[in-house]
Amino acid sequence: MTNGSSPGANRRIDSAVSTPRSDLTDKKVVHPDRTVTASRLAAHAVALHEGVRLYQTMFERSALGQLIVDFPSFRIDVVNKAFCSMIGFSVDELVGSDISLVFPSGKSPAGDVFERLADGQADGYAVQRFLQRRDGTILPALATVSVARDQHGNPIQLLVHLQDQSQQRATETAQRRSQALIDGAIATLPMSFTAFDTHLRFTYAVGGMERVGKRAEDFLGRHVTEFTQHRPTLRGLHRALTGVESTTRTIVNGQNYLSLIGPVRDDRNSVVGVISVSTNITAEVAAETVRRQAEELRLYVAQHDALTGLPGRSALIEHLNTLASSENGPGALLLLDLDDFTLINEGLGYEIGDEVLLEIASRLFDAFPGLMVARNGGDEFAVVVASDTDQAAAMAAAELVRASFDAELTVRGHALRVTAGVGIAIKHAGGSSSTLIGNASSALSQAKDAGTGQYRLYGAEMRRRVESRLAIQHGLRTALQDHALRLAYQPSVNLIDRHVLGSEALLRWSHPKRGNISPSEFIPIAEQSGLIVPIGAWVMDQACRDTRHLQRTHKMDIAVNVSIRQLAGGGFAEWLEELLEHTGLAPNTLTVEVTESVLMDEIAPIRRAFDLVRAIGVKVAIDDFGTGYSSLARLQNLPVDVIKLDRAFVADVDVRCESRAMATAILHLSAAVGADMIAEGVETEAEASTLVDLGYSVAQGYLFAKPMPIKDLTLLLLSPSVQTSNQGAPT
Repeated sequence: MTNGSSPGANRRIDSAVSTPRSDLTDKKVVHPDRTVTASRLAAHAVALHEGVRLYQTMFERSALGQLIVDFPSFRIDVVNKAFCSMIGFSVDELVGSDISLVFPSGKSPAGDVFERLADGQADGYAVQRFLQRRDGTILPALATVSVARDQHGNPIQLLVHLQDQSQQRATETAQRRSQALIDGAIATLPMSFTAFDTHLRFTYAVGGMERVGKRAEDFLGRHVTEFTQHRPTLRGLHRALTGVESTTRTIVNGQNYLSLIGPVRDDRNSVVGVISVSTNITAEVAAETVRRQAEELRLYVAQHDALTGLPGRSALIEHLNTLASSENGPGALLLLDLDDFTLINEGLGYEIGDEVLLEIASRLFDAFPGLMVARNGGDEFAVVVASDTDQAAAMAAAELVRASFDAELTVRGHALRVTAGVGIAIKHAGGSSSTLIGNASSALSQAKDAGTGQYRLYGAEMRRRVESRLAIQHGLRTALQDHALRLAYQPSVNLIDRHVLGSEALLRWSHPKRGNISPSEFIPIAEQSGLIVPIGAWVMDQACRDTRHLQRTHKMDIAVNVSIRQLAGGGFAEWLEELLEHTGLAPNTLTVEVTESVLMDEIAPIRRAFDLVRAIGVKVAIDDFGTGYSSLARLQNLPVDVIKLDRAFVADVDVRCESRAMATAILHLSAAVGADMIAEGVETEAEASTLVDLGYSVAQGYLFAKPMPIKDLTLLLLSPSVQTSNQGAPT
């Protein structure tokens, strides 16, 4: 018996085997056929006892509910923990009780099958049954029952395995509802629709089955040759399995039918079945009507999502175009994107992800009766709202979407709380459907940036931001191609003797029309658009070349800011090593700076990237430290060489005790992790003096020099020390 087993869990399991006798010797025991020793019998007894112990452990730890029932009294002898958890009773309440306690239909979970067990006709069976929990609720379960008999063949015990099937039934209900959407639409068309697996067994049949005197369910699972020997039809089905479409004509009960037969493909373009669409083409039906109906069905299949049964993206666009050309165009479009859905797919599996999508589709369909609800691809859905929608009504629709997500989802035992970002765009006179979709997408992007479960309405201000963003993105791409970007350098100095120790390379952009654009405006756009990768490569290359040129006459280190997209994108360290070799810059004179915000991302890939950079001799610095709300525990797990104190803690450090306390604490923290400190944004002599008193030795800021072109930095380095007169032209 394992530790923690219930009092009744060992009843009748080990009663058949007693503990091996310790007084057995090696006396010979005479057997009619052979001679064995008593020690061998003892060994067999030990093995048997061990087998019982092992079975007892497996019984108790099984994830399935298990119980042993006495026959014919139907009283419960033994139960395991899983069964107790399943129905809410304790072991003491169950052991010795009649089985009717948990089976509301009576003693027997299998009706008259026990009579067959008793007379030896069967030793087991499986059957669907309902259990009654302690709280009175009913639980559907699959019961697998086997019988144990005595030496005379009489049944003495029943072993029952029970598997909870409540979630499976909920999933099947959602799938049936989705399938009903497709079946209902197809049933309205004057044609039949059949599908087959790769063995040409029926998997689907809707419409027109009465012409052969059958119901749709009579076909399912049966081979096509059980219903027809029509050679063209069979030939067309086999050709479809090779990926070729074909048409056939048949005559049934004097009616002519045209069938379009083609392959069904999966996401990898592999043939996974066959589909056949048949329509009556007798004289009563005009040829053009038949063609139109077949095309409508083809479009229906092409434009609807196979998983949820909702219209797909192409159907959504067509619907919006149709409404846009009518007097009552679409009032508003809501685009929904599930938050962190990739975590469900990658963490729990794509099957569970599909079931979540099914449930979301069902909830949206119920929340917006009579309106188009579409799956726009992946984990994105769309709702087209009525033509008279104003801003208040659109917001109310978004709140209705949010309410649809309030209830928790339970999928295969996993309790999930799913939220979605919502982008809303209202149709304006003269606006196209593509513009409406684009506006809703922009609003959705803003909602996703705002956090989980948020919604945003596209308006004039958002339109201006989008236009400005697109203009900056285009301008950046042009500036990179035309070599219109430039670098400015801000020195870092020794606080005691004011000697220049190094400098930081800073990106600058002068727009041909707008003039100088602040890095705080264009850097985030470069990050989001991916332009930061080629721009960052140019910055690193130019900074290394400029610094190597300066190092011919002066001792100089250089710090370059790097995006996390560059650093963790793969191959960065190898590329950097080749660049250093090409430019001739010594690795130990280069520092790669990343902002503190990277400490809030997943730490493992960041650490690997830092390790690879430091392995080639390049230092790593954390910039703007103290403003990113990062965890200090994360910092101590990262290989960092330099920490740069943010200007927020330097300003007024000479007059505010809080600033001095924070600056001192961060200095001690850097010493604890073995990193050097640089104070950023020093603007007054009082600040510099206070920092020296606190223990800081290196700083940069306007007190010593503003960011300057490379030629001004060259002149500055000719002086033995920096004069605190704001050296260099502002840049």
